[in-house]
Amino acid sequence: MNICEELPDKILTWRLKGKGLDNFGDSGKPDEIPFPSYSENDLIARVDAVGICFSDVKLIKSGDEHPRIKGRDLKSNPITPGHEVSLTVVGVGDKRKDSFKCGQRYIVQADVFYRGKSIAFGYVLPGGYSEYVVIGKEILDGDEGCYLIPVRDTTGYAEAALVEPWACVVAAYQTKRRTEPKEKGTVLITGSKLDQLKLNFSGLDHRSFLKIYYNNLSAENLKNLKLLAEKNRYTIEETSDISEISEIDDAIYSGNPEESEFKNLINSLRPGGIISVHSEPETSRIIPVDIGKSHYQNIRIVGSNNGNILESYTENTRTALRQDGSAWFIGGAGPMGQMHVIKAAMAEEKPAKILITDLSSQRLKSLKDRIDQIHKKGSINIIYMDTSELSQDDFITFLEKEFPNGFDDIVSLVPVVSVIASSVPFCAENGVVNIFAGVNVGTFAIFPLELFTDKHINVIGSSGSPLSAMKDTLNLVESSRLSTNLSLSAVADMYSVSKGVKALIDSTYTGKVVVYPKARGLGIHSVKELAKRVPGLEELCLNGQYWTNEAEKLFLSSQFFKK
Repeated sequence: MNICEELPDKILTWRLKGKGLDNFGDSGKPDEIPFPSYSENDLIARVDAVGICFSDVKLIKSGDEHPRIKGRDLKSNPITPGHEVSLTVVGVGDKRKDSFKCGQRYIVQADVFYRGKSIAFGYVLPGGYSEYVVIGKEILDGDEGCYLIPVRDTTGYAEAALVEPWACVVAAYQTKRRTEPKEKGTVLITGSKLDQLKLNFSGLDHRSFLKIYYNNLSAENLKNLKLLAEKNRYTIEETSDISEISEIDDAIYSGNPEESEFKNLINSLRPGGIISVHSEPETSRIIPVDIGKSHYQNIRIVGSNNGNILESYTENTRTALRQDGSAWFIGGAGPMGQMHVIKAAMAEEKPAKILITDLSSQRLKSLKDRIDQIHKKGSINIIYMDTSELSQDDFITFLEKEFPNGFDDIVSLVPVVSVIASSVPFCAENGVVNIFAGVNVGTFAIFPLELFTDKHINVIGSSGSPLSAMKDTLNLVESSRLSTNLSLSAVADMYSVSKGVKALIDSTYTGKVVVYPKARGLGIHSVKELAKRVPGLEELCLNGQYWTNEAEKLFLSSQFFKK
């Protein structure tokens, strides 16, 4: 092992040994453990900075009930959270010397898959709430290749660490759905017991479906389905109860579904599944939508009012914010919400008018201050609105006056079903509803059916970020087209990680908290507070209060990093 800095015999790390903050670390302090073992097939990396994420809060609160580590005995086999990291290689095993060198810097794509299994960094694999980490074959030789992404020497530690949460934001606008029924997939075709719309099956010719189930079709639709099957030699099978069918890739429905019917259809879908629903124009029917599945499993609902199946798949596949359109960010002043708004404001193709609603005037003011740093006055019409004391009627009146045609994009950043459901009717034709804040799978919200069949809205969601989004985000940062530093509100040392987690739970700060594991005697402070303790720091911060790489350089040379 080629080691390029003196390594300690013991390191500080925060391990989770059960459910809740009481089981995080050692009585409010980090654990001190022997330096982790390593081999000639590994890398050793110093953790330069690590962001505190709300996903970490969920992990700490859930303990061994968290889906990523369910069933793990944390008492005997604790985990080290922390996945928003900036690393520097300080040790290279002999078997890795041709690919890596000491001093190289990296960030980590946390969603690690190795030999077909999900073993996420900061969940199954030890994460970044530690002074050092050992990077092994799971990350270096993963199913998608190496999960380390190189970072330029000129990129700041915090700037790099915050790429991961920002990548989740970038990925939220890159999610894609299929534009046709799945090849070699399983299809269910069914309909209402009352009036059905005539289905146009022509787009289903010359495909290789695994199987087609059908149920309760009108005589005309059944006749045309059988002609399709005969022509293409498809295997079709009648089923008497669609609730007994699972693992469906595509469900096609004709008519106005009952709520229980539609819920059964959604429950039958595989991840990535699509429901194509067809009904007469201006139907007053409502349908239950599993917004948890929309967020975590990428299920989608499409539709038409003319029965054209294939056309319903290709209508409105947009996921990016509409250029020169109108956008509403619900809960847009929270830590993640601010990232969405900053990204929108810095984009080359940006909305013309933005509404940001939140329940905190303080957070809204903080966001406005940040946005004022990055866009010219008047280049976007942005409305900041505290809705905490506004009646529902007054708010609806405001929306109808200011946005009479609805919103091209609605981005929901609060995991509250009633809020999501009440916002959807304000989506414009061919608009997008982006459910960013995750709710549990099996959480249903009621949507008007005509939004899908007449207006062709696209309800999307995403969780985490793929390797490609991490690379895209880092490229935006290193080409000065995105400022991750703008989202940083506070910094902490290694002894204050639990305080940082608590601060996130209590919404103490308006933006992100970043931990510098090598800092000592710092505690946790907002950037404004830190400027009072480090001479010259305020002058190097943007507008005296927002983190910059120059401010970080001075901070790293301050009394908090003296050996």
